[in-house]
Amino acid sequence: MQKRFMLICMLVVAFVLQPQTSEASEHVTRGEFIQQLITTLGVDVKSEVKDLPFTDVDPQLAPYVEAAIRLGIASGKTETTFAPNEKLTREQAYVFLIRSLQLRHHYATNVFKLYKDGEATKPWAKQSLAAALHLGLLQGYSDKTIRPQQWLTAEQTKAILKRYETNIEKITFIHTNDTHGRIIANEKNGEMGFAKIAKIVQDTRQKNKQTLLVDLGDTFHGTAYVNLNSGQAVVDLMNAMKYDAMVPGNHDFNYGQNRLLELTKAVQFPVVSGNIYKNGQPFLPAYTIKQVGNKKIALVGLTATDTAVKTNPAGIVGITFADEEATLKQLVSELKGKVDHIVVLSHSGLQTDEKLANNVSGVDVILGGHSHDTIEAPKKFKYAYVSQAFEYGKALGQTNLLFYKGKLIGVNGFLYRDHTTKQEDAAVRSIVDTYKNTTDSTLQQVIATIDVNLDGERANVRTKETNLGNLIADAMRQALQTDVALTNGGGIRASIPKGDVTRNHILTTLPFANTLVKVSMSGADLKKALEHGVRLYPEQNGGFPHVSGIRFTFDATKPAGSRITSVEINGQPLDEAKTYTVATNDFIAKGGDGYDMFAASKIEFDSGELLSTVVMNYLQSQKPIPTVEGRITVTNQ
Repeated sequence: MQKRFMLICMLVVAFVLQPQTSEASEHVTRGEFIQQLITTLGVDVKSEVKDLPFTDVDPQLAPYVEAAIRLGIASGKTETTFAPNEKLTREQAYVFLIRSLQLRHHYATNVFKLYKDGEATKPWAKQSLAAALHLGLLQGYSDKTIRPQQWLTAEQTKAILKRYETNIEKITFIHTNDTHGRIIANEKNGEMGFAKIAKIVQDTRQKNKQTLLVDLGDTFHGTAYVNLNSGQAVVDLMNAMKYDAMVPGNHDFNYGQNRLLELTKAVQFPVVSGNIYKNGQPFLPAYTIKQVGNKKIALVGLTATDTAVKTNPAGIVGITFADEEATLKQLVSELKGKVDHIVVLSHSGLQTDEKLANNVSGVDVILGGHSHDTIEAPKKFKYAYVSQAFEYGKALGQTNLLFYKGKLIGVNGFLYRDHTTKQEDAAVRSIVDTYKNTTDSTLQQVIATIDVNLDGERANVRTKETNLGNLIADAMRQALQTDVALTNGGGIRASIPKGDVTRNHILTTLPFANTLVKVSMSGADLKKALEHGVRLYPEQNGGFPHVSGIRFTFDATKPAGSRITSVEINGQPLDEAKTYTVATNDFIAKGGDGYDMFAASKIEFDSGELLSTVVMNYLQSQKPIPTVEGRITVTNQ
């Protein structure tokens, strides 16, 4: 009897202490589902998140929540809470999943009539659940229910995400744009460099064989590591990475059209652009067609029409750039019936890309560059999706074409960014190192020491006076002993930190092979030049003027062409009838950035001296570094 009693007690204790597998313990929370969904989607998450507004998200979960917020998949319960530990209903989970797909179309909600509890779906979730049913992601139970308000379980989560991986086919595009010669990783600036990008591409191709690698231009030129070999370093790297196609940007003409053609022949992939003409004939193939799985995809290239004023005119003699929209409509018509899908490789800028996406039927995706915009996830317009991945390798785009039963149903994606977990491809790193080592000894030579930071940030030099813009203009004026100097902000590509200044700093800041030129022009034309330079203010403008020997004021509220209210030349009012000597660069002297009044002026002297060398000489002369001293004054901002 005693033994039996002891046995019963042991069984009771064992039952009490045994972990229970109750239904409640299987419930999945908001935080858990978001983490699993972001992982399944393959989204690149930050290694650490410091600026999340939610006080209830722990550091381990924060990168996944941040990614979901950034991609428009989820939002907070309040401004300061995410409720990561709150249980999730089935319908809430499917809303998150469907948002992540970024579908092209809505799906009919009459599908709910097939289920007893279809009307139990809340109104805000109906479109998402209807889509999930049509795409086979949501499957009803044998009793003809879908149970939208049931708490989601771990087993159901696993089944939902498995159906996503099984039902949805992906064709992935990895895309770079506006790298401007940044082939070397720069952790401080967040620039991944080509070796890290190559490793990401390699890993993506292993996960999905239906992956294409494309570049959207402004690639061959930009830093000393590529400029000193006229772009050959980029050719070797892109070939090693097995790019599938690229479109040239305006700065890919910086070495001249003949060198660009040499580079297009040296790469082992097609370089396409349908709107560039040389003496009326196509300069490059308009498109290439790729067979990806059972799909034929046309990659159509478009280069910005403003290339005519955003590269050195001497390098594009005889070349014209046709209207992007008219060109694309013609090419879509030509490709009709020959391909399944059209993806545009555009170096035309976001504004143009958005217009094309709204106006040109037959295009599915536009991958863009030129305007250096950041689009976290592909953005849907009337006909096409648009994406762009910032600049300088600070971001890398992944855009996925999503198919269900062979039909394109949506386009999603994300941007990769640099962080401590990013690895490098050894073979590509070896190529980078080879070019780095051959130039470093020259580049690292210290040419001066300064005690202030010189401001060359893109947003600043394209909108206002900076100390670096003033210094460059002063160096130009002194070198040629002219009345004044004017240079364009778009030619200033980086800041220079205080301390030792190396040749590399100067060549990175002034990467273009522009020479110093002396022109003569009337005061009236000089005023027109200033009007032209500030016409787009407050928008960023590569033609924004940086000056020496000039002080001027403009009214930002007045119409373009009538903004200048006062101009002084070396302390005296501008005389529109007088002829002034002006130091500028050969790009501006030939009408670059739309400065036609310079092209019409007389070139007195082309020094043949690189602008970078002129600035090096000025720094070595130990002249005082100018401040922001009111050379440009804006009223009524």
